Amino acid sequence: MSPAGAGAPDRPRTLPESCAELAARLHATPIAALPEEEVRRLSDRHDAAAAGPDTEENELLRLLTRPFSRRLDIPEYYRYTGLHVIGWYLDRRDDAYGAGLLLIHSLVTDLIALELREAGLHETTAEEGAERVRRLEAVLDRLSRAPLGPDRTVANAGLVRSAALDDGLVRDLLVVDRCSGFRRSDKHDEHIFMRTVQACEVVFHLIRWTARRATEAIGRDDAECRLRLAQFAAVTELLNALFHSLRTLTPELFMGFREATGSASAVQSLNYHLMELVVYGYDERKVEVYKGFAHLAPLLDPPLHEFTSLSDAAAGAADAWVREAFATGEAPLHVWRGRHYGFGRRYLSDIKGSGGTEGAGYLKRFVGKTGLLSGDRIDDTEQLLTQFAFC
Repeated sequence: MSPAGAGAPDRPRTLPESCAELAARLHATPIAALPEEEVRRLSDRHDAAAAGPDTEENELLRLLTRPFSRRLDIPEYYRYTGLHVIGWYLDRRDDAYGAGLLLIHSLVTDLIALELREAGLHETTAEEGAERVRRLEAVLDRLSRAPLGPDRTVANAGLVRSAALDDGLVRDLLVVDRCSGFRRSDKHDEHIFMRTVQACEVVFHLIRWTARRATEAIGRDDAECRLRLAQFAAVTELLNALFHSLRTLTPELFMGFREATGSASAVQSLNYHLMELVVYGYDERKVEVYKGFAHLAPLLDPPLHEFTSLSDAAAGAADAWVREAFATGEAPLHVWRGRHYGFGRRYLSDIKGSGGTEGAGYLKRFVGKTGLLSGDRIDDTEQLLTQFAFC
């Protein structure tokens, strides 16, 4: 797995001073508390970097300041989550699957460090924090078992060790860390919410990436199909492990920063909707959701209603092991939808959901996924179906 432009001189493992200073300022300041004048300056700084020469400093300044741009029409969810930085990172990698695993490892490792640092500021460790570290370490353990190759072993520790020797890769992971993850509030617990959302977005991407490749391989290449279905199962399990760590947020802790997130909502996530589309097929029940957000409009295009979902491809496979392997990988998604609904019931039972949804009621409607539309396999929408999506 090599960064784009392999063969170029190694890059330093630090950011230019101006970018490092701005990143430190944004990480240290509740974004919701920034004065209007400063937000305007950040927007101007983005426009200047976008219009300026294509230097490394301008590239990083564009990443840092994009969420503040007044010129760009960015959905609130994407202003909040900074997924453009993750898109930048993944676009520079040759192997989307391995790169995604490494990024999740980096996000989770940084979260553990944040929790341990926070515990060191207090005479006693908060119960939620200690449990959070245990659950995050379980995520790392599951990452270590995600299959990379046909032998179905990851040796993810080896993947991480080899990545540590790649200056360009280390630098790019640092860029993701420093150019995103800015809290809207002053609450420590917003860290796990923000970074878990980012990690889940990467998993949504990996689920549909592996699902598309498994669909293409069914009935054509058994070895490839077995590998992709094993990878599919590994990343769906990873989604539940991440969600389990997020549940260390009590309703009180969640409500401590929720208002600061404004109208940002995962219902606006392209990666989430595309994941369900690729795995299950087109869900007519979501038409009103797609119409409610301009950036989801591409999901209404007919070609996205007409390709074969992994669910249908597996159901029609001649070999029973394909159906069994899909069922193994799909089961964690069903569990995750149920837990997601439970999360809404626990945290949003008495209030309207973010993004203009009805909260838990919205989640309940989409727990079931049987009988969705699916058609012939197509190739002309692969970029939308398989690449990391952000606005």
